[in-house]
Amino acid sequence: MIKDIVLPLTGTPGDANAVAAALDLTAAEDAHLALLELVNLPVPVPGPWGMVPDASMASLYDELRAQSETRAAKWREKLKTAGVLGEVRVVESLFVEPPRTAAINARYADMSIISGAAPGDADSAAMIHPYFGELLMESGGPVLVIPPSSKPALPAGHAVVAWRPTSEAARALRDALPLLRRAATVDVVVVDPRSGESGDGEQPGADIANHLARQGLKVSVVQLQRGSRSVAATLLEHARTSGADLLVAGGYGHSRFREWALGGATRELLESTHLPVLFSH
Repeated sequence: MIKDIVLPLTGTPGDANAVAAALDLTAAEDAHLALLELVNLPVPVPGPWGMVPDASMASLYDELRAQSETRAAKWREKLKTAGVLGEVRVVESLFVEPPRTAAINARYADMSIISGAAPGDADSAAMIHPYFGELLMESGGPVLVIPPSSKPALPAGHAVVAWRPTSEAARALRDALPLLRRAATVDVVVVDPRSGESGDGEQPGADIANHLARQGLKVSVVQLQRGSRSVAATLLEHARTSGADLLVAGGYGHSRFREWALGGATRELLESTHLPVLFSH
């Protein structure tokens, strides 16, 4: 069950699309949605005598808070119009960076949702990557990325699960079960399957498909060879041709430099996806 959803507002153009998708999912799940309007307050620079009250800094803080409250009021009106249970939290970040603050708030929710960046939009990507990295590595829950150019259908009618017998993929699958149970069909996709004890088993994908079938899901196993393409491109192409509304994938990254040192497939999916992707670590 999904009962609490957190969505940090990044200030990028994709926020509106992410909120629209979150509203649909919140209504379908009869859940509670918390939008986070994060106020990034600059840390005062110590002088020779330590931290000295600075009138100009106080004025700046008041201005930033007022701007955030204005934005929050517009989002509150959006929630009110949608008629879902939710709130807009204005959360200040002074000594903690806003992405870390977002991840801390997401620890009290079942899922976080965030906008993706449009391909080639370097400014949006620079804003979104730190949020995504912190949510993936530090929230303890799944992250649903909504690309800004898509009109997602949530809950999904057809879902694709990227499978490999790793802890990240298994975690993503478990986190996605509330969404997968609502899907009419699910494809378990194994890219470049390797049979055998050290690979994907004697019948790659069969074990996890049987598990999902016992959960009541209608599952098909799809084995794909990527050839000269990347794993992410192979998954996205199958999602496109099969008419998927959701892709589920393990999120790979490194706790250090997590904003940019994400695993190759994870980063490519984040930057190139045309449909919502649920990541877990």
